[in-house]
This record gives sequence, structure tokens and C-alpha cells, in this order.
Amino acid sequence: MNKKLIANAIAGALLCLPLISMAGQQNSEGCSAEELAAHDALSEVGKQKFYGFEGSGIPCSTEMKTLTQEWKELNSSAAKQKGRDRFNKNKYGMFIHWGLYSTFGGVYKGEKMEDGGTGPRVAEWIMRRKEIPRAEYEKHAKNFNPQKFNADEWVAIAKAAGMKYIVMGSKHHEGFAMFDSKVSDFNIVDATPFGRDAIKEMEIAAKKAGLDFGVYYSNALDWRSGGDSGLKDYGPAPGIKARRALFVNNFDPSPVSYDDYIKNKSLPQVKELLANYDLSQIWFDTPIYIPPKHSMEFYQTVYEANPEILVNARIGNGFGDIGTPGDNVIPDKASSNTWEGIATTNHSWGFKSYDTDWKSPKETLYWLIANVSKGGNFLLNVGPDSDGVIPKESADILKQVGQWLTVNGEAIYDSKPWKVGHEGPTKISMKGTKHRSENKVTFDFKENDFWFTQKENKLYVVSFKKPEANNISVKSLKGLDIKNIKVLGQEGEVTWKNASDAVAIKLPNLVNQTIGYALEVSL
Repeated sequence: MNKKLIANAIAGALLCLPLISMAGQQNSEGCSAEELAAHDALSEVGKQKFYGFEGSGIPCSTEMKTLTQEWKELNSSAAKQKGRDRFNKNKYGMFIHWGLYSTFGGVYKGEKMEDGGTGPRVAEWIMRRKEIPRAEYEKHAKNFNPQKFNADEWVAIAKAAGMKYIVMGSKHHEGFAMFDSKVSDFNIVDATPFGRDAIKEMEIAAKKAGLDFGVYYSNALDWRSGGDSGLKDYGPAPGIKARRALFVNNFDPSPVSYDDYIKNKSLPQVKELLANYDLSQIWFDTPIYIPPKHSMEFYQTVYEANPEILVNARIGNGFGDIGTPGDNVIPDKASSNTWEGIATTNHSWGFKSYDTDWKSPKETLYWLIANVSKGGNFLLNVGPDSDGVIPKESADILKQVGQWLTVNGEAIYDSKPWKVGHEGPTKISMKGTKHRSENKVTFDFKENDFWFTQKENKLYVVSFKKPEANNISVKSLKGLDIKNIKVLGQEGEVTWKNASDAVAIKLPNLVNQTIGYALEVSL
């Protein structure tokens, strides 16, 4: 439903709604009766879609107006723009989901994630889905001893893949920290026989290899310590269906308020990460009903530590630097905003021992160009096992993508979207993990499927299928003042001429063994 239709629905609802707010414990001070009635006319899911963010903030409130103005001033600073410029040049990074959940491999007491439970079926959600009590879950830390973990090897895989940055999970929803935390001893150093700071080792290895390093930190949701994404204290009034209510720990909840969780664990651990590690970005998550005061506190804390560090939109309430279309989602349209598409090499984010739904190198390349040609970065996830090993299938996929980037990287790094993103008969829609699984896309691209990026006076044309003959026809190039065309990564003359509705191009024999090819068009 578009915003115009929603607005009409709100206007109709105003005629029959009493002038009282059902905003629960959300701060509505400063809103008029009409504005509150319009707010209440939306469902909880509708509010997220209409406002364009998650969190409990009400845009008409004095609090949200004040905090939004403060955020805009920080977000538009020269230092923040410097961080965005670096991020936008990198284009391609590695996401790492690794934690205590990796010891389960998606199986609890002989039951797979799909064998009943509540919540998502991806492996890192095993504590919630199988409703494992906090005390029992804690005991599994004694089984976590990843002796095969080697940060240099992980970084080498990322570098060979052509990735320019790494974002590694420092704490997921299970509440277990993968770094040396003085705030909570439920961490990889104090609670496991392994006893090493995995985040520090990865930071050092990434820096040595010339890659930017950031962390994922689940600031809003923590099943161990009382982080319920603000549902209980800042969610909707009783009787109103909440967003994603099954995400929280309602089977063995910690007896603390949400404010206390933020004050005593979440924010202090973020401060530890900022003080002890050299970061380029922090990836927050699940801000379902986080109040704007907390979203802004996280944003200001990061900014004060280093204004060049970027935070993603899942900080909540619209206070982010990096947009995210969704898990395993590719947006339909290009955007000039700073954003990042995220996807997995198989189905699950964390290690699932029986997950064989591997994306092929060609599909992975499609995800890369589909995001980059629309103006975004692409952050591709791997889920190492409990021994500290990135699955061979993931590593092999990444290696082949890296070989393609060695030849064609000029079309990707530091590029921007062109007026046309894609030309050709193959139409692919990616709306999430479930959507991809149900639609069974084949990625059988044709000779006349082309994707476009640009950089200064260069235009890049990417194809994932070599033509049987050496002749191609590109409609989107018609009318351009072309100075030169070359095939990236090889020698050989390229000739072209204007046809009636396209530019006809004669290619040399394509000698590279990578998937497809890419052209550099000088204008």
C-alpha cells in the first residue's frame, strides 16, 4: 500500500476515532489530537512501513523532532561524510555470524530447527526457537573451544574474495560476547576453555591485510539479560498486536527493565568496543520498540568516540548512517543514499550443520552487481562452525567471486549507479530468505542481459554470459558519444557502430575463464 492510500485510510479513520492515544508507553508529548489519532489508525506493522523505521518513536512528538534535528546535524558532518566516502568505495564486504550458537549447528537434543519451535529457523536463533532456559544455555559455553580458529586465515579468505571490509558479530541475541568484556563475564574469554578475544584477533588481522573492520552488536535484543527490543516497556498498549512479538524471550525472561538492560549492559559493552577496537562501522539490530532516547544515545556514543564510524539504520527510529533493505533482499530501485545489501552464502546466517542451500558463484555475482548497480554495498555472510572453520563450500564460492573481481573489479569498486541499472529479458526479484527459497530462481542469464555502473567518464557493462559469436547489441548505449570500448582484463580490439535502436559491438575472442565479462566504455 502506498503512502497516499495510507493517508486516505487515516483520514477516514479520524472520523470515528476518539481523540485519545493508544501509544502505550511511547512518548507522544507535543502531538496534536489529530496527529495521535492518525498514528493510532495505523497497525503496528503499518507504522513501520509508513514512517520508514523501527522503534517506538512517534514522529509528531517533541522528543522525536528534537532528537531528529540533533541526528541530522551529526549525520551531515564532514567527518561522517568521510566515513561514508570510504564505505562507498569499498562496495563488497564479509559478514561473519559466529557465536555460542555455533556449537549447536542448528540441532538441540536431536531436533533440528525445523522440528518445531517459536521464531526464525536460522541457526543463530536456536536459544529462542527451542526455548532453552538461560541457565542451561550458559552451560554450553564450556563446550566452545574453537582450536582451529585462525584470524589470518579468515581474513585471507575475505581478501582472496575481493572483499574490502569485514563486519564480525561481537554479540548476537543470545547475549554472549565474542570479545573480552568487563561488563559481563558471559564472553568468549571468561566463560569458555578457549579464553581468547576473537574480535581483537580479527581486528589485528584485518588491519594487517589492509581491510576495514567493523562489528555487529545486538544492542536492542538480548535473550539473556533483559533486552526485549523495548516491547514490554515501550511497546503498544494491551490489546494491540505488536510487531515481531515472538522475537523476544518470553519463556525465561530476565527480571530487569529495558532501561536497566541498556544502562547496565548494552551501552557499556558498546563503549568497550569503541574504546578497545579500531572500527569502521557498528551494525546494530532488531530495534523493534527501542525508544528514540536510546537510539540517539547509541548514535551519540559512537559519534563521540569517532565521528567517522558508521552505524546502520537498525539503530532504530531513523537515526542511522547506512540503510539496509532487509535480510536477503535486493531493492527494486537505485538510491543515492548510503546503503548496504546483506545476504548469506547458504540459507542460515549462523552455522547450521545440515544447511546445503549454497549460492552458486554466478548467483553470488548477481547479488553483488544487483546491489552495486543500484548504488549499494554488498555484505556477504559466512557462518563458521564451532571449531572456528569457515565451511569449505563458502570459501570455494568466495574464491571464484574473487577471481572474477580480479579481472572485473573496476566495474564494482568505487562505482556509482548509472541511469540504467539493468537491460535484458531476465527479471529477478529478491524479497527475503523465504521468497528466494520458494521461487527457485535459476539465474540462467542471456547474452543480452547487461548491468551498468559508472565512474567519472567511464561506463561499465557487465554480462554473465559470453556470446556464442563475438557480437552483442546494447540498447542503453544508443545515443552516447563513445570514445573507446575495451574488455576488462584482456587485450584485443573492440569495434562498435550505431544500429537502429542500439550500439552493435564486435568483441575480440574472450580469453578469461571467469563467468561472463565486463566492458569499460569511455565517454
